[in-house]
Amino acid sequence: MASNGSPAHKNKHFSQSLRHALHGVGSALKRERNLRFDLFASVVVIIAGFWLQVTRRDWLWLVLAMISVIAAELANSVVEALVRLQVGPDFDSDPLIGRLLNMAAGFVLVIGIGAALIGVLVFWPYLFGGK
Repeated sequence: MASNGSPAHKNKHFSQSLRHALHGVGSALKRERNLRFDLFASVVVIIAGFWLQVTRRDWLWLVLAMISVIAAELANSVVEALVRLQVGPDFDSDPLIGRLLNMAAGFVLVIGIGAALIGVLVFWPYLFGGK
């Protein structure tokens, strides 16, 4: 690894790739409050799914929604970090950078709204009838 914590060369084995990926997720969890919230919300969804005994098909939708939100949050974190790395602390003064950051945040928002809708569509019949 290079001194900045990134791999100095291409991973030679799958285990190296996996280790780096897990390190990246762990690092993001330490630094990104929204990602921790998304993970907490996913745990709540999982508990509710088991409690309500959702079907296998419903689990597929719930898992897709949870993974999409977490992946979008990770992608947004990458965009934010790259902006800070390239532009520095004064990135707010550049309107183009501001638009880029807003679009990345919007990406997370759209995925989050979609995940919430999936949650409502899946859980509504279990909570209020009408399967």
